[in-house]
Amino acid sequence: MAEYGQLLNFENKDNRLDFLYTNLDIYFKHPTMFKTKDTKNYSIYMCKLYCLLSEHCRYIIAIVSHDAHPLNTQQKLKNLRWVSLQTRTLKDQHDLPSHNYQPSKDNSINKTITRVEITDKKSTYKCEDLPIEISLLHNQEKDYTTEYQDTGTIVAALETFETVITVLDK
Repeated sequence: MAEYGQLLNFENKDNRLDFLYTNLDIYFKHPTMFKTKDTKNYSIYMCKLYCLLSEHCRYIIAIVSHDAHPLNTQQKLKNLRWVSLQTRTLKDQHDLPSHNYQPSKDNSINKTITRVEITDKKSTYKCEDLPIEISLLHNQEKDYTTEYQDTGTIVAALETFETVITVLDK
């Protein structure tokens, strides 16, 4: 049938999110996440990353719809259907085991992102291929207009450790 025209892409949002969840888990080498907090609407899972920073720690943070699991519950990242995933450098010192991975550009998650908005607090990016918004938080000690580029990749954004990925409703 392909000789009659181009095949339409029938991937729906759920398939694209499954792709994202799976490939981020692979990128980070299958981290174990620990439930650290509940709010009224959300549960927060964290994974501490091995890091040589003296006063700060790096974390993967997954925010999911509120669940009934008790604090300190362990879940693999691939099993969490998060609404927001963050890679952050924080002063908070959570008592969690350290996870190690090697950053790699050779991953199917390395999609192009394009800046759509810039404020003094963050640069916001869209990814044409995935139903997400990526925010890179600005360091208040730098000139925010030149801190990040107009285009980049998901991997480059993750590795800033000032990153918030949010699943879009649409």
